[in-house]
Amino acid sequence: MYLTASLIALSGLLHQAWAAPNTPEIMDRALQKSCNRDNLLRSFVDPRYSSSASAYCSSYIRPTVKSTATVTTTVTPAGKAKRDFPMTTYPASRLSSACSCILTATPTATTVVTTVTSTVTATSKSCAAVATPIVKNGDFETGVLAPWTLAQTYPEFPIDPQYLTYGIQSPGYGGSKYSVYVNDENGSSYVQVDLSQTLTVCAGQKYQFSAKYYQATTDPQAHVYVYVDDALVTQSPALPINGSKKRSETAEVAEVEDRATPAIVWNDLAGTFTAGPSGTAVLRISFVATDFLGVQWGADNVVVTPA
Repeated sequence: MYLTASLIALSGLLHQAWAAPNTPEIMDRALQKSCNRDNLLRSFVDPRYSSSASAYCSSYIRPTVKSTATVTTTVTPAGKAKRDFPMTTYPASRLSSACSCILTATPTATTVVTTVTSTVTATSKSCAAVATPIVKNGDFETGVLAPWTLAQTYPEFPIDPQYLTYGIQSPGYGGSKYSVYVNDENGSSYVQVDLSQTLTVCAGQKYQFSAKYYQATTDPQAHVYVYVDDALVTQSPALPINGSKKRSETAEVAEVEDRATPAIVWNDLAGTFTAGPSGTAVLRISFVATDFLGVQWGADNVVVTPA
């Protein structure tokens, strides 16, 4: 590595500089260290350039300063206007040697800190949207409801168990052991029973809901609704209304007494939802009837997976 210095004026001037009186302090250090008094060192100890040489050497050998191929310096001799001299190129080893002869100690190191900023997207392992069911006991094969809750939510007063029953039954869908059932035997004017479970979800993730259900009734006002955080996800299709004329109460009661229980046919429920920011979501399947015709419901194979 070479350093270009204008510390050397002209060759003739260098000889004159060496003959000129030297700065005693710098000369003493140079002599004590048995330094090689070459032209470069003579220029460094020249009274006209010694101050600039000391400042330059302090910067040059500072640990954090990196050498470059060529450095041009301009020296202003004492009592003279600033001027440039013809430049001579010296190896870095000679510069270091000459500087070490005139400095009393190695300059204090300067620490340069470079800050590098990077952006990382982390997916919490606890919220990995893997394609596995997040509903617990969705097939009810444990034989118990937990962690589900199944309860009458309307009307507020309890309906006699001989008219409204719900819980786990056997068999389930497709020959499985268990499923959930709700039976409104009395044909209440309005009844609602909710099957609920709190799910752990990823905020903002889209999910697919699916389940099997049956609804055995002639009541066109009977439905199965699916909600997530009280937002409707899907519902069972409406049953056809028989006739367009309003039935009399007598005819309605006679129909309740004479009705035959429809066959149980399992159907599909499906829908999608997007999870909110909380990390949890309440899945609710509501069984609702609003007529006096009675209804039997069943549910099984409840599944929620990332869409």
